[in-house]
Amino acid sequence: MTCASCVAAVERAINAVPGVTQAAVNLVEKRAQVVGGSPQAVAQAVIDQGYGAYLLESQADSNQLQLGFQALDQATQQVALERLFSRLDPQAGFEFRDALWHLQTSLHPADLLLELEQQGYQASFIESYNDPYAEEASAAAKEIRRSWQRAALAGVVGIGLMVAEMTGNTPQVTAPGGQSYWLAVAIICFLVMRFSGGHYYLGALKQLKHRSANMDTLIALGTGSAWLSSLIIVLQPEGMILQGEKLYFDASVLILAFLQLGHGLETRAKRTTSEAVGSLVGLAPKQAEVVRDQGSVTIPVSLLAIGDLIQVRPGDKIPIDGEVVEGVSSVDEAMLTGESLPQKKQPGDPLIGGSVNRSGQLRFKVTRLGEETTLAHIITMVRQAQMSKPEIGRLVDRVSAIFVPVVVLIAFAAFLVWLLVGPTPPLSYALTAGIAVLVIACPCALGLATPIAIMVGTSRAAQMNVLIRNSDGLQSASRLTHLVVDKTGTLTQGAPKVTDVYAENLPEAEMLALAGAVEAVSSHPLAEAILDHLKRQGIEIAAVTDFHNHEGLGVEGRVAGKLVQLGGSQYLKQLKITPSEPFLNAANQQSAEAGSLVWVVVEGQLSGLLVLRDPLRSDSAAAVKSLQNQGVEVIVCSGDNHRAVEAVAASLGIKQAHSELLPEQKLEVVRSLQQQGNRVGMVGDGVNDAPALAQADTGFAIGSGTDVAIEHADITLVGDSLLNVSTAIGISRATIRNIKQNLFGAFVYNMIGIPMAAGLLYPVTGWLLPPMFASVAMAMSSVTVVVNANRLRFYGPMTTTLKVTGMTCPHCVNNVQKALLDVPGVDRAEVALEEGTAVVSGSAQAASLVQAVVDAGYAAESES
Repeated sequence: MTCASCVAAVERAINAVPGVTQAAVNLVEKRAQVVGGSPQAVAQAVIDQGYGAYLLESQADSNQLQLGFQALDQATQQVALERLFSRLDPQAGFEFRDALWHLQTSLHPADLLLELEQQGYQASFIESYNDPYAEEASAAAKEIRRSWQRAALAGVVGIGLMVAEMTGNTPQVTAPGGQSYWLAVAIICFLVMRFSGGHYYLGALKQLKHRSANMDTLIALGTGSAWLSSLIIVLQPEGMILQGEKLYFDASVLILAFLQLGHGLETRAKRTTSEAVGSLVGLAPKQAEVVRDQGSVTIPVSLLAIGDLIQVRPGDKIPIDGEVVEGVSSVDEAMLTGESLPQKKQPGDPLIGGSVNRSGQLRFKVTRLGEETTLAHIITMVRQAQMSKPEIGRLVDRVSAIFVPVVVLIAFAAFLVWLLVGPTPPLSYALTAGIAVLVIACPCALGLATPIAIMVGTSRAAQMNVLIRNSDGLQSASRLTHLVVDKTGTLTQGAPKVTDVYAENLPEAEMLALAGAVEAVSSHPLAEAILDHLKRQGIEIAAVTDFHNHEGLGVEGRVAGKLVQLGGSQYLKQLKITPSEPFLNAANQQSAEAGSLVWVVVEGQLSGLLVLRDPLRSDSAAAVKSLQNQGVEVIVCSGDNHRAVEAVAASLGIKQAHSELLPEQKLEVVRSLQQQGNRVGMVGDGVNDAPALAQADTGFAIGSGTDVAIEHADITLVGDSLLNVSTAIGISRATIRNIKQNLFGAFVYNMIGIPMAAGLLYPVTGWLLPPMFASVAMAMSSVTVVVNANRLRFYGPMTTTLKVTGMTCPHCVNNVQKALLDVPGVDRAEVALEEGTAVVSGSAQAASLVQAVVDAGYAAESES
């Protein structure tokens, strides 16, 4: 595939296959993602359309083990190994071929290696599959090498011929021996054209067979007509109309030289673009040290199983997702979650494959494998976004579909006009104009403008902890004017703690036990805090039956036969229960102090009140400030009580706040804003947020939130920082701006280049654009689009690290952070007490940051 016309042809062919419901074709990556239909039938449909196609295979066969041995005399020890394999697993299947042992066994791979080591053998597993990303990189390198070779040959022949003509070292066609000389030149040029441009001519023939046209058609017509017309002049030098006409053999090969040079540069730039996903794949190591009863051994990650015990030493990468079982360490998750500071990990904490163990030794059990790992999910979402097309891209496809036929008509019209009314010799002018129009027209630049920017933008977003599900989400995020955010878990830490407990009609311990039993099966952020409080109190939790979640109101279930209901003030009103005066006074006082209230009702009788407080996230103020600087108005919508929500909004400078909302009321807030002509985004992390997320123009899900919220979101934020929303909006705007720049450049180039090539300026300039110069312009137009898109790889704010001394408590951390956030140009500030560091993002200079910390009463110096 070379241009948008090719993409359209391939999509039509795939969609015509029985059973196919969806097809997305990516020009940059030369991939197609197809839903439905037979894979073999889809591949054959693409081949029948005139393009090459094969199925991508990237999964290893974990049932088939391949073992290689060092310093082993296979002939003498083959029998001994067969006996050993049979003894270890009587049901095992094994075969020795291609210098490797191939085993089918139920033994754990690590146990097999350890047993072999005990028997004195040095063995290791051989990966049984090829990395598709490595194969793509190798194929791209070969393609670039071929382009250089083709360009070099065509350039040497073309330039040599042009210089010979300019210096008068070539004979006239009509001179003695001239015809033979030029016939030899024609044959040489034909062979060069076959080597340097054969794929263009084959592609054009295939398009002709299917009554279609693409960039290959334009190149084949342009260079082919130049060579053929020159050959006719050589064969009929005495023809009246042909006398004095110019030969175009040099142009026919030089055009290909410049095109191949441009193609090589373009492919090289595309490969740089594709490296973003490849770098994500390369984050996770391919080997893992597995701990078994007999010892530890290293095996490929592809052979791990859920529950395997893995050991990582300081400096090692975490090979797979898991949960810490033993050891304490700090782990650098910056490449995956954006946390610039290492995170402390201890037993029970999760680990993400691809992160780096910085200090202590850890042992952890594997919790997720293959496509279920965090890194695999990130790569999948990036791939999906890159394969999708935004609205602006679909418009370009419609224009590109008619581009080539229109260019051919313009070239033919230019040829006829110059042939009929042009100066002498008319055929030379007609050929020059016609060939130049065919060569200068560039559907490739139009076709690349959108997908190349989407590819770079979504890859860069993933590196900055923003996973964009599809390019429509990218485009809608760039237009946002309002952002609706939930309070709990979004603006606050999402890890509230029970600070006060009130009981009535039941002993406090019994009331807490009943409440905890119901909350144990709830996914609400407050549930975990209640359970944690019960754990610290040593209260055991009973089993619950008949559990129901009343969205936005509360939960209920039966515990030991008793109906237990928990929820906020709205739930209490629905149950038509009025609190006693002591309860009411306590509730009013706690609400005034921004406490969240959970009422406990047992068998229809109000029995308890739990008060929870959830502190603000350290970066919430910076996030709100950054969004407001982008022209986005932030609105809080929460199911929490009015006073708690108002307190949070006031502390963050948010003007609009809605409290005690049900899910459908959050939905109505979003709809109301949209009806006023606003573009509305929604950030949430819970089941209650799913309807509003789906209604919003752009839905943002916190990566640590529930699966339901993530499923309904257009953009998932890896980690839990609201600053990532600002990042998502910023890079979305930059990507759409880049697409518009690319399209503007491509359209202007064609609108100016095609008329110029047709000779529109001849009355003013007195000359026509030579076809070889047209080919240079055409090649550079595509390269320019790719290079411009690659600027997105460097998107992001400047980061400065400060060493801060004098901090002794969390209060000091807050003081330093507030001082830094008040500095103009600061978007984000993360302060770590233990490390004594502050990582600041934004355009502010290091000197002003240091001065702000000093003015706050602490010592500071810049480390970067």
